[in-house]
Amino acid sequence: MIARDVRTAVICSALAMAACARSPAAPGAPPPPPSASPAVSDGGDGPDASSATRAPSLDDLAARGATELPSMREISRATDATTPTVVTAGASDGCFRASLGASAPVRAWFEDASGDARGEALSAAAGLVPPRGPVCARRGETLRLVVDAPPGTTARAIVWQSL
Repeated sequence: MIARDVRTAVICSALAMAACARSPAAPGAPPPPPSASPAVSDGGDGPDASSATRAPSLDDLAARGATELPSMREISRATDATTPTVVTAGASDGCFRASLGASAPVRAWFEDASGDARGEALSAAAGLVPPRGPVCARRGETLRLVVDAPPGTTARAIVWQSL
């Protein structure tokens, strides 16, 4: 009788673990980037404003910051992130991260004044730059958020700094 109970418990545990392994998203996973139908245009997105995917608005990116970057504050918004965004660590050292949304996959990274990359690059249409955590700069040091995008791509970004 004990062997049957142990066997039943093992089978139930295996089924429960298999069900958990197939769950679509872990709690706390970032929400998927917003997308739009082909007929949607937010006006002035460039030559391909009616493309199947459009860049999320700055307000959409800012709203995700509360859950994705809870210990950081917004310091800069870039309506056109394909132009480098400059950030400077003020009177003390600072750590930075950016929320990025684009109408097509891009490559984005932070670099210092000498052009050396800081942290990992993001290669996607939306996400955090760098993907695995913030880049830090010493007091007074300047960093640039660089977005390499195909022609006609709309890219927006919000840069965040640690509190």
